[in-house]
Order: sequence, then structure tokens, then C-alpha cells
Amino acid sequence: MNSNFRKVAVYILFLALAAVLMWFLYKDISWEKDLKPSLQHVNWWWIVISFFIGYSATVIRGLRWNLMLEPMGYKAHNWTSIHSVAFGYCMNNLVPRSGELARCTLLNRAEKIPVNKLIGTVILERIVDVLLLGTLLLAAFIVKADALSTLLNQVDAGKGKLIIYLLIAGVVGLVVFLAALKFLSSNPFIAKVRHFFIGMGDGIKTIYRLRQQGLFWLYSLGIWGAWLLMTFCSMQALQETQAMTFSDTIFFMAAGSLGMLVPTPGGAGAFHGMAVLGFEALGYDGAVGRIYALISWSIKTTFDILIGAVGFFIVTSRKIKI
Repeated sequence: MNSNFRKVAVYILFLALAAVLMWFLYKDISWEKDLKPSLQHVNWWWIVISFFIGYSATVIRGLRWNLMLEPMGYKAHNWTSIHSVAFGYCMNNLVPRSGELARCTLLNRAEKIPVNKLIGTVILERIVDVLLLGTLLLAAFIVKADALSTLLNQVDAGKGKLIIYLLIAGVVGLVVFLAALKFLSSNPFIAKVRHFFIGMGDGIKTIYRLRQQGLFWLYSLGIWGAWLLMTFCSMQALQETQAMTFSDTIFFMAAGSLGMLVPTPGGAGAFHGMAVLGFEALGYDGAVGRIYALISWSIKTTFDILIGAVGFFIVTSRKIKI
């Protein structure tokens, strides 16, 4: 079956999931009564600060990427790697999960590093991210055990069940859909596929050959620390969430990160749903969670797309001088 058709079909599937979740969450939210007053009182200085902190996470991720390339004998310009990462974030907001391949392809064009090896390093990144997400969840349990219990109880409630069921249905639907397409299609290029996966394996195994292990893990912690500070600053920007503590932020980020695992465009709908459940678990009104999620997500998505577009033109123009 045509691979382009498969990509379009998967995109439509998750776009529909995002649309259903957004409609369910915001059908009772009024622009005049709820969103407009909140926007009028946004402290944009906190938004600017959160943006720069978020961009620092992109810079750190680009620098860490270069560390993973060294054991394979490759070296990219730091700013090429950083802007390729930014472009990946941009693409993730447009087409779910396309950003990883997009940034690998862009760096390949600029530095001639094999795409399969780059994808291997990205898989390694994701493994490390899962480990750090687990650490964040453990921290959330330690600082907000009661809220976590409330969140689990909400999942058993009708509203929580519907959100969770929609998320699970989307993931299961994707797996079943891809399995069916794979069954119906055939690939005559087995040797090329095998070679591709061997290259991916080389990228993954760089974790054992890193020359600067300590710096690698410092970068990894720095990325998640920057995301945590970015979330805290964005909460300070809204009157409704200024009272939230840093421990509240840890719990909320853990809940929101789980929503971002669902591959809707930029986490649309999935992040918002988990944000609502997270706010309610912390004792806030669900409407506050909806308003914060919509405003913060919209601003961050806009920044990601703009910075990613700039990064694309910087890399492709090859005007970087290091």
C-alpha cells in the first residue's frame, strides 16, 4: 500500500482524535466570559522568560546530540544541531511524531551524516527521556502523593474515564491500523531495511562509547530542568495559576507529560485533557486547567513553529560560521 496514503491516514486519525478531545474539553468554555478576561491579565514578562528558558532546553538538546555523534566519528556544527532540533519541534506541532525524522533529515542534508545513525541517536534520546520521565513521576508521587491518589480516582470517574478511553483508543487504533497496513503491504527491499536498522543500532549503542558521560547526563537533566522552570514561569503569567507552588508544578508537569505521549499534533487535546485532570487533582477548578492549558499550549506552539521555521532556513542556507 502506498506509504504516502498511510502517512495521510495516520495524520487524519490523530487529527480527528485531537479535534474530539478539544471539543469535549472546551464546548462549555466561553471566549467572552472565560478566555478573554484571562488573556487581558496575562503577565507577558513571565511568558518571555519562559520562552527563553524553553529555548535553552533546545540549545542543550542540540549540544547533547553532538556528544552522541562523536563515538561514531561524526561532528556537526553546534548551531546546525540546535536548529535541526528546533525544526523537529516545529514539525511535531504540524504532523505528529514527524519531527524526529525531520530533524535527522535536515542534519543529514547539512552535515552528510547517515540518517539511520541519526535516528539511532534519537531513539537513545527517547530511552533517556523515558527514564527521566519516570524520575519525574516518582518526584510527583513524593511531593504530591494525595494529588496523585486524587488523579487516579478521577480516572475512575466518568469524565476521567472518557478522556483516558479516548487517549487509549487513539493509541490502539494507530497500532491496529499500522499492523493492518503492514500486513497488506510488502517491502522488496529487505537488504536495505536490514542495513538501515544496523545503522540505527550503531546510534543507540553510542551510550556505551560516550567520551563525556558526565556531561551527557548533565545535559539530560538540564533539558528536563529547563522544561520544569518553563512550566513554572508560564504558571506565574496567569492570575488563575500564580498561587501554584513549585511542587504543584512538578506534579502538573508529570501529568502533562503523560498527555504528550499521545501523538496528536503538538499534543493537542491529549495535553489539555491531562492538564484538566492534573489541576483538578491539585484542588483547582477544571475551568482553570482548561484556560491555562489552552493559553500556554497556544503560545508555546506558536513559538515552536516560528523558531523551527527560522532554524530550517538557517541550516539550509549554510550561512552558519562557527
